Amino acid sequence: MANKTKILSELSKIVVDAMNTFSGLKKEIEIIVKLNVEKVINKMNLVRRDEFEVLKKIVQKLADKNDVLKTKTKKTSSKSRKKRKGRGRKSS
Repeated sequence: MANKTKILSELSKIVVDAMNTFSGLKKEIEIIVKLNVEKVINKMNLVRRDEFEVLKKIVQKLADKNDVLKTKTKKTSSKSRKKRKGRGRKSS
């Protein structure tokens, strides 16, 4: 009975050591994978999310300004066309 207890105790120590080893191995694998992913991302020249959001806001503001300018240009063009049409008529 004492031998069985001693054997089970030793087996449990081995299992605990193995679990600790696998835990450390898991951490090392995670670090290696993370570094490889970062390396690939750096090679792809990807942009960080916060930088993208800032640029997105800038582009949206510029697009809005562009729309305002187009609207003003259309209004100006239509006014000048009306003036030209009025000049071309002869009065009777």
